[in-house]
Amino acid sequence: MNHVKRRLVGAGLATSALVLGSFVIPGATASAEPTRCNEVFYFKVSKLGRPTYKAIGPTASKRNGGSSTSTLKYKIKTDKTRSSTYSREAGGGLDWGIGKVEAKTSYDITKTVTRGRSVTNTMKVGPGKRGYTKPMVEYRKFMIDEYVQGEDCQHHWFKSYGVLKGITSSLHFAECVSRNPCTPKP
Repeated sequence: MNHVKRRLVGAGLATSALVLGSFVIPGATASAEPTRCNEVFYFKVSKLGRPTYKAIGPTASKRNGGSSTSTLKYKIKTDKTRSSTYSREAGGGLDWGIGKVEAKTSYDITKTVTRGRSVTNTMKVGPGKRGYTKPMVEYRKFMIDEYVQGEDCQHHWFKSYGVLKGITSSLHFAECVSRNPCTPKP
């Protein structure tokens, strides 16, 4: 009888091993399936090139007639209006483009800089030299694109929304100091 019990207990262990084994195999099969992702669309903003500058007022100059370096003060009234522009390829207007750039970069974009403002610049000018200054705005270009993360979990370009040429500095002074006339550079 003990001999029969041992066979039944032994058979039970063998059956348990087979049953456990059958539960392990489907788990291994399930993990071999490819990973699936939800489709997600998102925007990416890329800065293009270097900044450019446009004048918003005339060049002002002063000569230091003293015998030591002086700080000269220049008061200028702006005479030009400058605006950000958006050349779009698909959807959205200027405000939409500015919103995308500001949300995706560290830049604040000024929509328009109007003429008629009084602006002041100070410069160190050496003895016997003349300082020149000109008020400007700084522009930067940004490409706005839409991407998609597909079901294969890969990221792909989807669509271009165009280029925003935005004013990133609404007052940027160009300057130069020389004994001879010079052109102020930003």
